[in-house]
Amino acid sequence: DTMWMKGYILAANNNTITDSTGIAYIELINNAGEVVKRTAAPCYWGRFQSSIPLTADNFPQGSYTLRAYTSWMRNFGDSLLYESRFTIINPRADEWNARIREVKFTGSRITLTAGLTTNTLAPVARKKISVKIRAKNRNLLRLQTQTDGEGNLYIDTMLKNNPDNKDLVIEIADKEDLKIQVPVKAAGQSAIDLQFLPEGGSFIAGKEQRLGFKALNVYGKGMEAKGVIRDAQGQEVAKFATIHRGMGVVAFTPKNGSHYTAFPENGKPVPLPDPQPSGTLLQVQAAPASDSIRVMIDGTPDLYGRKYYFAATAAGISFARGSVTLSSKPIRLHIAKEMIPSGIARLTLYDSLMRPVNERAIFIWHKDPLQLSLVSDKEIYRKKDSVSLLLTAQTAGKQHLSGSFSIAVIDTSQVNINQQSENILSYMLLSSDLKGTIEDPYYYFQSPLPQAVDALMLTQGWVRYEWQPANFTFDREKEFMITGKATNIFNKPFARTKVTVFGKEGKNGVFLMDTTTNDKGVFTLEHFPYFTNDSISMVIEAFNKKGRAFNIGIELNEPTFPSYTNISTAIAQQNILLDTATAHFVNKQMDIRKLIRKNGDFLDEVVVKTTAAIAGSKNLNKNGGADQVVSEATLDKTPKQTLLDVLYKQVKGFRLSSPPRSTQLLYMINTNIVRFIIDGVDLHFFYNQEGGGGSMNDYQLFVDSYLKYFSAEDIRAIEIMNTSKYNSNYRSMYLTMEEQMNSGPATRDFSFVEITTRSGSGPFLKKTPGIYLYKPVAPVLAKQFYSPRYTTPDEKTVVPDLRTTVYWNPEVITDHNGKARVSFYTSESAGNYMIIVQGTNLAGGLGVLYQPLKLEETKN
Repeated sequence: DTMWMKGYILAANNNTITDSTGIAYIELINNAGEVVKRTAAPCYWGRFQSSIPLTADNFPQGSYTLRAYTSWMRNFGDSLLYESRFTIINPRADEWNARIREVKFTGSRITLTAGLTTNTLAPVARKKISVKIRAKNRNLLRLQTQTDGEGNLYIDTMLKNNPDNKDLVIEIADKEDLKIQVPVKAAGQSAIDLQFLPEGGSFIAGKEQRLGFKALNVYGKGMEAKGVIRDAQGQEVAKFATIHRGMGVVAFTPKNGSHYTAFPENGKPVPLPDPQPSGTLLQVQAAPASDSIRVMIDGTPDLYGRKYYFAATAAGISFARGSVTLSSKPIRLHIAKEMIPSGIARLTLYDSLMRPVNERAIFIWHKDPLQLSLVSDKEIYRKKDSVSLLLTAQTAGKQHLSGSFSIAVIDTSQVNINQQSENILSYMLLSSDLKGTIEDPYYYFQSPLPQAVDALMLTQGWVRYEWQPANFTFDREKEFMITGKATNIFNKPFARTKVTVFGKEGKNGVFLMDTTTNDKGVFTLEHFPYFTNDSISMVIEAFNKKGRAFNIGIELNEPTFPSYTNISTAIAQQNILLDTATAHFVNKQMDIRKLIRKNGDFLDEVVVKTTAAIAGSKNLNKNGGADQVVSEATLDKTPKQTLLDVLYKQVKGFRLSSPPRSTQLLYMINTNIVRFIIDGVDLHFFYNQEGGGGSMNDYQLFVDSYLKYFSAEDIRAIEIMNTSKYNSNYRSMYLTMEEQMNSGPATRDFSFVEITTRSGSGPFLKKTPGIYLYKPVAPVLAKQFYSPRYTTPDEKTVVPDLRTTVYWNPEVITDHNGKARVSFYTSESAGNYMIIVQGTNLAGGLGVLYQPLKLEETKN
């Protein structure tokens, strides 16, 4: 599949579009916190587009985080960067051969129900199966059982130990080729994570006050919970029950010197914060139906007569402030909601030294989104039918407006669409200003329970902006550029010298640029061509007055990227194998595979034996074929050996020699000349033959600078392609036409050594005299979404058109009348569609529309 995206760069104070930057960075981060993919997109008028192919080799099944940001945003803290979690599913993964319908733990008892199928979707019927359950290295269960006639497996038994709240692995296998491992979490009595948070941040004795609370299950999802709160003597002081998504509000008056504990019905006791004998209170009522917010400021008697300062801000702009003096009578304020823009507002109480002592977040929603509507040219559509849609955009006051919108059309028979999930409106006005993940954030814009809004603000309502950092470390990047410095052998600036960049983009794109250093040896390379592929490599060289690159050092000011610190919370991500929405998608994909098999002409099943693909390898052969592989396990045995030493010791026939009729020293494997490919980058491509003096070992010294730079611990694997079976793709990719014509198995051939590094950065050397090999994260133009066109609904297709994303248009511009028209063709799926429109009028207005599109029911 491919991830398609559109981004908006908006001013945080009013959500207007800003053209302050030219580059946006996009990252996909796996569940271990590793950046699996980092790319960049050019920004135009505060908008950008991008697409990332989700290949199975680079993105195995699991949970991921999409993170996006500009360099300027990093000045305000990494927590401000955009994040969105998603799941990648491989319906053909072996794990789905075991359809886990239920896993239930009750103390040491386990109940497991599953259905087993083969890779061809046939049930594993009446077959002996072994089942193991492990907690780390300990076996909790090992038994033999048998499936029924439909491949169903039932287990109801006792484990050796209580697995309460442990990470477990269920292993299901037979004596042949079935072996499935399913990670699960044992949810026992301690499976509930319950927290209580006092309003305003302080819990003061003798004052009635509210506490927000949130109950999470072992997968970090909100869960229903109820119970009672008791004091130290065991007396009940309050009852509590969740309202929405595991959140709720409870109120009581704590006594000085007492301790309080919550006793949930489905969990262990949880102590509440101890009440403090002295302090201040900030309590807020912001009912959605009210036209104002009510604020109460109070304190304990020992603080009467002291002056405090109150401030109310929204998106960093103050809308109310003043000083207050505490007394025996609580201070009550009323603030009109019309003064506050839609979104999160923060109310703060400061002491006389301007230190915050209480803070409370509230959510204001004026129900003022952009009004979007879609009109289709038909009421109902057939398969492969033409669809024309007219989009109209208006303000809340029904004024037509121009704006920038995206339109996605999703096949809901294959993918469930949760209309309460994150969108541009909920993110900009709610989620971006709150702590943690908000479940169903759009719910709070659609007539939510007032108590649910309060509970959300009390539990997750803290603002993440750092409005005035001490200094701005990161600049606004207007365009992609490279800066660096050239130095001589004594590390002195090399002034007024020529610097050249020779670059390669993808398979065929080549570009050449040059510049001159200033008096301090500093150079800038800018105004690069537009890139259409993120596989970009460059060699940067500095030349002396004689045109040679010797005795010159180059240092680049390479950009840094933010680390990802939110790797894992105390609560694990929900297992995708047990998620009902995920299971629905996989079921639909299996149904489609069955349909294709039923209606299509296919070869009988064959068994293909191949080596396991190497993670990150750019091997050009299908399924990663090679004549020899130096594995990660072999490399790990000698981590400090240079790559050159590894090649000498591990690769059969590797040597340094001169080919027949040549005086040049080259690395060879037997009689083949070796070409080194590092992370898909041809090292030979960057060799500069000019100005080298013409000595026989020039090329050897060039190659050695890389082979001696890397050590075995830097390398994930080495693949050697010697024979025509495996080197033919490499010959056509990396050899010139002359080299291809003058070489071959019957004469002089080439061997290709594909080296996969752990970093994936290619042949990158920090400092090599006169040369710097660089793989930048450069902005790449977005690819266009392919939407097929049909001349007739009866048009035949080779492969059934069963797209999950039927149509994607990231840049739909409405005219001055607020109108825009789009068209596309339906697929061959029999399901209905959901049209999702999102965007902005570029002046602060945001809008979202979900609208179904009906397809004609298929007659059996």
